[in-house]
Amino acid sequence: MIRGLYTSASGMLALQNRQESLANNLANINTPGFKQDVGVMRAFPEQLLSRMNDHEGLDVPGVPTMPGQPAIIGRLHTGVYMSEALPNFAQGDIEETRNPYDLALMDNIQPDQNGNERRLFYSVARIEDLTQPAQEENIRYTRNGNWSVNAQGYLVTADGYYVLDNQNQAVRVNDPVSGINAGQDLKINEAGELLYKDPNTNEYQSLAAHPRLGLAVVTNPLMLVREGTNVFRWEGDMDVEAIDVAEANDQAALAAGTYATPTISGRYGMQQGWRERSNVDPGQTMTNMMSVLRAYEANQRVITTIDGTLDKAANEIGRVNG
Repeated sequence: MIRGLYTSASGMLALQNRQESLANNLANINTPGFKQDVGVMRAFPEQLLSRMNDHEGLDVPGVPTMPGQPAIIGRLHTGVYMSEALPNFAQGDIEETRNPYDLALMDNIQPDQNGNERRLFYSVARIEDLTQPAQEENIRYTRNGNWSVNAQGYLVTADGYYVLDNQNQAVRVNDPVSGINAGQDLKINEAGELLYKDPNTNEYQSLAAHPRLGLAVVTNPLMLVREGTNVFRWEGDMDVEAIDVAEANDQAALAAGTYATPTISGRYGMQQGWRERSNVDPGQTMTNMMSVLRAYEANQRVITTIDGTLDKAANEIGRVNG
């Protein structure tokens, strides 16, 4: 009977963790580029029950009945737990902001030859020495394209990370030393190339120091570890590919006849003046939260019922009449 207490209690703890994950998703519904977490529920290992000193019992399929052994009752499941919360990297809707420092990243990159999912991310980092490229261990990945320009003229995220180019350098769009002041005239095309309007010719030219944004192709993105709300750290066993390297490998595979349709080239793009919204579905999330609450209350009632049964067993059935 007490086993039921443990089973219900484990269910309540798992449901509490799942409710917290759902609440976090709902709280970030307006966070640009946020990827919702999906709680993974697992059952504890089942146990095989038997009656001691009793050699007669039910036959359990798959379990041999041996003479001289305790009678088998059956298998017992002892509850569930939430093992982890996995992010869902599905593309979110995009919305127009008309802000030149907002950039929506859209990708339809196909899986690799082994069937592993691949996703495209911006590279960002916290950098102490801005004259040097970011170290590999300091680079983080995000889908949040809601940026701004700080006092030193660098593109930064809302959390203070520097946006990186394809050489892992912090992107500086306003530089009084070089005389380049892109300002609101900064232009980022679909391939991620950074352009500014030359005040003399009134034509767009490439930012020589930062030719292209640092886009990264992440294979098996479930190996990313969330840091905060919008930034991920790579913990996988393979290297993250820069978009230049990934496209070159894609073209080489096409030329070699490995496959006939591009898996990367032409399957992604960026839209300036737009931003990717969170991929959280508020209606579905609210429905899931109510379902979790009902299941939590059901486990509460089970514990109350078992507690009342134990109370009767101890105080009424087991009472000694004087």
